[in-house]
Amino acid sequence: MDIRLKGTTTSRATPVAEQAAATSNTVAAKAPEQAVIAPKGDVFEARPGAAAEALQRAASVAAVQTRPVDAAQQMRDYLTGVLPPPADFKKVMGYEPIRVETKHGTRMQDPNGSASAPYGIGPDQDFDAMAKTHDYGYDLLRYFGRTGQPLGPEARKAADAQFRQDLFHHANDKKGLVERWKSRSWAQIYAVAVELNSKRQNYGVP
Repeated sequence: MDIRLKGTTTSRATPVAEQAAATSNTVAAKAPEQAVIAPKGDVFEARPGAAAEALQRAASVAAVQTRPVDAAQQMRDYLTGVLPPPADFKKVMGYEPIRVETKHGTRMQDPNGSASAPYGIGPDQDFDAMAKTHDYGYDLLRYFGRTGQPLGPEARKAADAQFRQDLFHHANDKKGLVERWKSRSWAQIYAVAVELNSKRQNYGVP
């Protein structure tokens, strides 16, 4: 019996239409989904915040490049042979520093330098090798001062500190307790004398 409600229309699909619709749905279900792939662009530009990060990195590099030179480390590197003498050092200062290998590492020296003490007090010649390195350090201060690139107070303090260290290395290498004690005493006297003189000159170019 075909029942129709007033104001409504019902329809029944034919078997052929139903079969066609079912086939269409099956094909759609079996079809693989295709991912939407955006065209490859510049990954750097595509990443959020990349431009800001690049500017920050550039600023960091610039900060490192303009960072003040560590004058104390620079002096130590010159005295221990890590850095070679400046290219025109001989032209400006009149001699070529020599490289010496010691028990306590490489030292650069003024071949014409020597230890000296007021009125010849103490065994100054025993510390001659240490003085040659210290002389080279002071000549570096003079060189950079003459070429308009003064290293500053920390460089002179570093040269004096290296002198003190070398004096005590030498003293501690002495054989015999008494000899070591005597040598350490003179090492202390010479180191303090040099340091006081540097302080008196306000750690400027000697």
